[in-house]
Amino acid sequence: MLLSRCGIDCEKCINRRECDCPGCTELEEGNWAGNCEIKKCCEQKFLPHCGKCPAFPCPLLRNTAFDPEEGDDGERLIDLKHITEDEPSHLETVAARVITGFLAGAVVGAILGAFSGNILPITLAGVLAGTAIGIMVNIFKGDRQ
Repeated sequence: MLLSRCGIDCEKCINRRECDCPGCTELEEGNWAGNCEIKKCCEQKFLPHCGKCPAFPCPLLRNTAFDPEEGDDGERLIDLKHITEDEPSHLETVAARVITGFLAGAVVGAILGAFSGNILPITLAGVLAGTAIGIMVNIFKGDRQ
């Protein structure tokens, strides 16, 4: 399922069928999605979709979901809730990267330390380097949630 910012399944979206739309998450300004307030809001907050927003479900999203012309009787709200529950939280993702870096650094440091005869200082250096790499990955991945 290709998920839009507002949570609608893109396969059910009238704009996808009529305009051969790749999905609003892929579209830039200057097309029908450029006027979407929900899309703008998610992008300003650096969120992949409304389900990640602390204000979910906000009045704008609820009004859209229950709009007589474009709404889906709230189906998208349920979909967003289920998808968000299945995704790891931002904190879990950040922590996993740092822990992975720490462990990788410890293993590489221990192996190199065993070969050099200086196991403790080289293992510690590996741990520091691996942890730093995990932190840098978080920074460069653009995690701004």
